[in-house]
Amino acid sequence: MGKEPWYIHQLNQDQLKLFIEEARTGKSNKKAFIGTVTPDAAQRIEAVCSKKVKNIMLESESIRHSFKKVSHKLKNDDLLHIVNAINTATDIKLSNTKHQNNECLEIYKEIGGKIIFTMEVRIHYGGWLALVTCYRL
Repeated sequence: MGKEPWYIHQLNQDQLKLFIEEARTGKSNKKAFIGTVTPDAAQRIEAVCSKKVKNIMLESESIRHSFKKVSHKLKNDDLLHIVNAINTATDIKLSNTKHQNNECLEIYKEIGGKIIFTMEVRIHYGGWLALVTCYRL
């Protein structure tokens, strides 16, 4: 049997840290299932974009994009907080821009300063949030 698809198993915190480290220096575009959206957070998100989401994913390309821009001012462990930020944020706005024709959300969270996680809303396969970019104000 071959390797299981990326969306079968959610990464734990150590696996997530390794995935982020590899993505920052690698060239391939891998995907990872990193968490689930709580029912309360799903309601807050649906109130903003009228779409249901239940899972959170990362792609290597978006990690590299977020960290390569010096102006984003990210700390090494900022993306480790993404699932908690999505599930606890109350400041969620619909972005003026789309990513691959999908709506995006701007999720604002205070984590040692304000961070904005721009998440693409993918409605297929039960609803996924996928990181587009992330930066500190």
